[in-house]
Amino acid sequence: MSLKDTRKKGITTLISIAVIAIAVYIGFEPLIANVPDGVAKSVISSSFGAIFVIILTMYLLNKQTEIEQESKKSERVFDEKVKLYQTILDLTKEMMMDGKITKEEMNRLPFPLIRLSMLGRNETISAFKDVNNMLTTIYQKSDEDEVNIDDSDKKEVYKLLATFAAKCRDDLEIGNEEINNELINDTVETIESTVKAKTKDYSKISFNGKEHPKNRYIWEVLNNFVNENPDIRSEDFEKTFPRDGGKEFRNAGIKKSGTYETWKLYDEAQELFDRTGHKRFFVCDKGKDYKKDKDMVLCLKDVEICISSQWASDQMKPFVQRMKSKGIKTE
Repeated sequence: MSLKDTRKKGITTLISIAVIAIAVYIGFEPLIANVPDGVAKSVISSSFGAIFVIILTMYLLNKQTEIEQESKKSERVFDEKVKLYQTILDLTKEMMMDGKITKEEMNRLPFPLIRLSMLGRNETISAFKDVNNMLTTIYQKSDEDEVNIDDSDKKEVYKLLATFAAKCRDDLEIGNEEINNELINDTVETIESTVKAKTKDYSKISFNGKEHPKNRYIWEVLNNFVNENPDIRSEDFEKTFPRDGGKEFRNAGIKKSGTYETWKLYDEAQELFDRTGHKRFFVCDKGKDYKKDKDMVLCLKDVEICISSQWASDQMKPFVQRMKSKGIKTE
């Protein structure tokens, strides 16, 4: 028996119970009053009770069957959804791993979308449509059968995939909290940093006879500069080392990606850490308490500042050239 038939039968039984209950309420007392005391009255009373119990039991059994059928259906649909979502993510994974979209991969995209239209919620379907449209846009940029995905497009695809994964999570009712945009952006940022880590430059630069990683080297040069100029104020430091990568800084060839500044006030660096959990600026040495220790904070005459720890290899040479042009020690 189908779930629909089971529900229909349950409704019929429930109506029967209601009819019997009303009939008994209206007619049972006059009926019993006209029946002589003794066996006849007892049989009639017992019969009405038995009939009512039988029909009520039928309803409860039918309801149990309905619940079991609903549970089996939910389990089956859940399993199929998980398989479908995994298939979609595997397909897009192949595209992102080799950094290109092929004609064959594009031809495979419509079928998961069709299955998704059968099983997924509207929000999940819409999220995957956004992924599909983005991949289609990238593929249409060239007339070739294979189209490379550039870094900016990869970032957008990762963001859309993260949004799709969040909608899948809601659809599968995993967890009680909804994934917000900030968490999605952090996920994309983590993916980008992981990919970049494969080609990360671990070379070191010497300063004062000691080898340092490139980001620590910048801090060492600026820390030494501040120590040699204890009366320097923030406006003078800004002229030497621009905070926002302004025109003069860009002319030197230093290009900071994203929204990170080259340095922040100590309180601003702490606010960023509280908001994101990321240690983007030098506050203390490794192993120390980022919220309490301040051994890497540079103390100017008027403010405390923190130097960015986010530097790429191609920024080292322009940085050294700029520092030398200002007469600042770099070795």
